[in-house]
Amino acid sequence: MRAFIHSFTVGVFFRDDAAADAVDGARARGMLAALCDAHEALMMRVGRTLAMNGGSGGRYYREDVVERARTCARATTALVRACCARDGDGRAKNVRAGVGRVWEASKSFVDAPKDAVRAISHRLMRSARFVVDVRNELKTLGAEAEAEAAPTGSDADDDLLFCDDDFDEDEMRRAKAMGAYATACALVLKTFIAPTVRERRARVDALEPMVEACERFRRAVEDVGAGAYPPHDADALKKDIEASVRAAEEMRACAREAGVADEDVEPGFADFVDAAETAKRAAVE
Repeated sequence: MRAFIHSFTVGVFFRDDAAADAVDGARARGMLAALCDAHEALMMRVGRTLAMNGGSGGRYYREDVVERARTCARATTALVRACCARDGDGRAKNVRAGVGRVWEASKSFVDAPKDAVRAISHRLMRSARFVVDVRNELKTLGAEAEAEAAPTGSDADDDLLFCDDDFDEDEMRRAKAMGAYATACALVLKTFIAPTVRERRARVDALEPMVEACERFRRAVEDVGAGAYPPHDADALKKDIEASVRAAEEMRACAREAGVADEDVEPGFADFVDAAETAKRAAVE
């Protein structure tokens, strides 16, 4: 916040394009020095935070914090350069834009994960949102009110959209089966993610591989969602389902290694495996 306060003071001082000889040089240098000092203090705080929370197993936490620090450094540098520009080069406009960038960069630290486990949870939730999108999209297939709720647009736009009439009876049955499987995928992700959010003492080095497994799971589910639309490729659908199951098994192993209790995971995982077998049978029937 100190960085933004000093950047705002700089912005007020350089609020117009006054000629260089009309600017109080000593005062300007003092303001810019204060801004740089505030930025340096922020970077020192980032360094201490990383030393305390970003040690072994803190890869994603380090990435999140370091990226925000780099963005803030770039914004502060750009603001100082804008202030030092010659008059007539749109200095005031560039300074105003620079103050805004420093503000956004400083504010981003508020949303930064507070520890390594939260950083992992954020990434897992990011993948989960894509899986939920697939589930929600497939839920609309076969809806009786779809024709009434269909978006309006040009004929060209409509040609890019699928509706129930584009499916024959067998295709709709498979598509609905894939929709049910997508729902099971969203549920099993909740099963994996919820304990990691609650368990602050979980082993971070064991949880980090879960992020990559979750991304593979998300990609496989997206492929299942895309394959739910005709023409169907039964073998491809089966392979995508199997890929999602393998990724889910990796996530289960990571959760167990991290110290998450089996009773928090196993019941939901068993239901997911059953749903996967049902979806594979539906894909090839």
